[in-house]
Amino acid sequence: MSWALQVMPLHLAAADGVIDWAADIDPSLALPEEPSVARELPTVAQVLSAFREAGCHGVSWSRVAGHDPVRDLPGCPAPATCASTGGPDLGEVSLGVDGADGDEPVGLDRPVRDVRFRKPSGTAVLAAAVALAARAGPLLVFDDGMEHLFVVSPGDEPADLARRWPW
Repeated sequence: MSWALQVMPLHLAAADGVIDWAADIDPSLALPEEPSVARELPTVAQVLSAFREAGCHGVSWSRVAGHDPVRDLPGCPAPATCASTGGPDLGEVSLGVDGADGDEPVGLDRPVRDVRFRKPSGTAVLAAAVALAARAGPLLVFDDGMEHLFVVSPGDEPADLARRWPW
């Protein structure tokens, strides 16, 4: 069975009504006290850079023009042992870019609305979300079954989040 996690800026989740829906599912959701203000979306280059800074690797399922896999999102260096040792594997990474279909490469300067991770390490997604929140602002993280929802904000400490991180 495969599973997936999705990450999206909290201000988009609020604008789309997802926050109200999420709060109904999980009243303990740690939403910021101040409403999330609209801000510029991170670019493809910024998202990939955040993942690299977090020490993560994965397989890009989005075609990116000018993308250097070794530089931007390297593959797993130890596929035989990575998953069993809790390695920083983001799994299959799909970038949500408006107006892009799966066949057309997107430019590194295109804004990213959301990121989907299929079969990731939960600890890798936490590290990636913390790094991405520094660029994108507060993020909503949820699984494909909508059983768990989580908010990661800029400045959050990974060790503090890990105590409550459901994945």
